[in-house]
Amino acid sequence: MGAVGNHKTLKDIKIFSKKLAELNGLNKSTQEFKMTTKRINIMLLSIILILSGQLQAQTCNSSTTLVSPDSRFTTNSNGTATDNQTGLMWMSCSLGQNWDSASSTCTETAITYNWKEALDAAESTSFARNSDWRLPNVRELTSITEIACHSPAINESIFPTTASSYYWSSSPYIELSSDAWIVSFSFGFANIAFKYDNYQVRLVRAGY
Repeated sequence: MGAVGNHKTLKDIKIFSKKLAELNGLNKSTQEFKMTTKRINIMLLSIILILSGQLQAQTCNSSTTLVSPDSRFTTNSNGTATDNQTGLMWMSCSLGQNWDSASSTCTETAITYNWKEALDAAESTSFARNSDWRLPNVRELTSITEIACHSPAINESIFPTTASSYYWSSSPYIELSSDAWIVSFSFGFANIAFKYDNYQVRLVRAGY
């Protein structure tokens, strides 16, 4: 594992330690305890997989039918892709990255945001001659996951250089005002996180 992988693992361990400290201060009969335990279990799984080297390259199951094949999308020359199934237009790159039209890929490193910062960043973003970009809700964000693949669980032809990481949705978690929904693009599942956590962002807009 290279220096980047080691740095990411250390970062995940630091986050896990922080969550564990928070957990120790909670009443074990509360809903917060249950939710924090769930977060920690998922974080532990991610750390174990990183340490074992399973998150270094995308792996797809050839026996599973793709739910987001290339034919589902119309790729535009401006760094966006339209989902012909939902009518939504997505940014091909995560926020913080740049679209390289010559090579049809994303360059630079994606920026991480807490939930409020993610909402604010979406509101202030103008890209591809559109200024109505927004943070997708959890159902929309989950819709572009690819169940046949993991690490990342997404169509890399349409969304190149997507990190095997969590991405924010705009959906708050109703039972706890401190939380909001995130989607893992390591394995394509939705989970909840504290709103002050820092995760990556992909923006969407109405395409039709």
